[in-house]
Amino acid sequence: MPLHHYIEQYFQNNPQARQLGVPVENPPIDKRPKVLNIEELEVDLKTHKIPIRIYTPEEKPPYPLYIYFHGGEYMQGNLETDDVSCRLISSLSGVKVIAVDYRLASTQPAPAAFHDCYNVTKWVVEHAKQLDGDVKKIMIGGASGGGNLATVVVLKSIVTGDFRLAKQVLHYPAIDLHDDEIKGSEYQSRMLYNARYGLDIAKGHNSLKHEDPDSLLFLSPIHADTTLLAQMPQTLIFTAEYDPLCDEGEMYAEKLKEAGVDVKLVRFDGDIHGFMQRFPGSPDYMRGYDITSEFLIG
Repeated sequence: MPLHHYIEQYFQNNPQARQLGVPVENPPIDKRPKVLNIEELEVDLKTHKIPIRIYTPEEKPPYPLYIYFHGGEYMQGNLETDDVSCRLISSLSGVKVIAVDYRLASTQPAPAAFHDCYNVTKWVVEHAKQLDGDVKKIMIGGASGGGNLATVVVLKSIVTGDFRLAKQVLHYPAIDLHDDEIKGSEYQSRMLYNARYGLDIAKGHNSLKHEDPDSLLFLSPIHADTTLLAQMPQTLIFTAEYDPLCDEGEMYAEKLKEAGVDVKLVRFDGDIHGFMQRFPGSPDYMRGYDITSEFLIG
């Protein structure tokens, strides 16, 4: 279907955003979705500390816990860019959301972000009861580059046996970092939409790619062994029609299904990468949060 008029009009008025990206324009605090409590903490990883933001809903404990990774340098992401996302998910689902402010490649090269996300997830699992969480309902997710980090954290946990997660949510994730091609890629969506609607995947790839031999297995989950993928938890994947990452997200969903994983794939036609953070006027904006919330509590 055609690009949603609301989004097309934005790019007509802001043509520079096609290459530079679409900034997040959060409303004032008093206009954002309400949650019972928001708390800022730091997880001490011995060598450094990682800030986290905890969103507590009005429901009574124990809470399902949802660990969330923002889009990082794929989408100029940080805790603030995804604050409304976390508020909406927590308020709609009654789940306690824990947003992780992992180190970005601009300050600490990859795989620092991956290690941060894995170690903070492990910390949450180990401290679930102190967080008033239900230890049997610890879930993980993220958007864009954060979606990559979420699913590779799950993949590593399967290999190490450190912990088990109940579900994963991947909003328009980056799945294949080994393939740098645009025109020659097997993923046609890259050739069609890269750098046309605010995302240049070459820049995003560079923020997560590395040559660390101990972490290479977890870089591109679509290439993981089927026996590992078969152990993935119940999965929700969103793709957007005009997103250069659309094809690899859908191929990953298919590969998980073939491995026997319970997967729900939702393509949002007429939308672009990052629409749930950047286009609240999109017809599918709230639909995305409703589906996510239903999946988390279902």
